[in-house]
Amino acid sequence: MSLSFKVGALITALAVFSAGYLLDSSRAADGPQEEKKQSKSVSAEQLARAKSLFNEKCARCHGADGRGETVVGRMLSVPDFTNEQWWKKEGRDARFIESITEGKNEMPAFGKKLSRSEIRSLAAYVRRFVKAAH
Repeated sequence: MSLSFKVGALITALAVFSAGYLLDSSRAADGPQEEKKQSKSVSAEQLARAKSLFNEKCARCHGADGRGETVVGRMLSVPDFTNEQWWKKEGRDARFIESITEGKNEMPAFGKKLSRSEIRSLAAYVRRFVKAAH
C-alpha cells in the first residue's frame, strides 16, 4: 500500500466519523430553547395530522385526552400527559421523541412507521395536553 493511499483512507475515515458526530451532536443539543423552537415550528396542518395519528395509534392506551384513563392505559400504567409534574420529570422533547421512535416498555416503536417530521409533530401535539389541562 502506498503512503498516499493510506493518507487518503485516513482522511476519508475522519470525514465520515466527523459527519456522524456532527449529526449526533445536533440531535443531542435539544435543550429547553431548542425544544420550544421545535414545538413552535410545527404548523397547524402538521398538528392536525398529528392529532389524527394520535387518535389512530396512541389513543387506545393514552386516551383521546392524553390522560391514560383507558382500560389498556391503566393496565400498562401509561403516563398522564396532562400532568405537569410528569413533564417536568420525564418530558424533554428529545427523550419523548426517542420513546416514540424506539418504543418504551410495552409501547411499540414508530420509527419505521412514521417519518421524523410526523414523530416531531406528534410530540408537539402531545405536549399540548398539559397546556390544555391548565
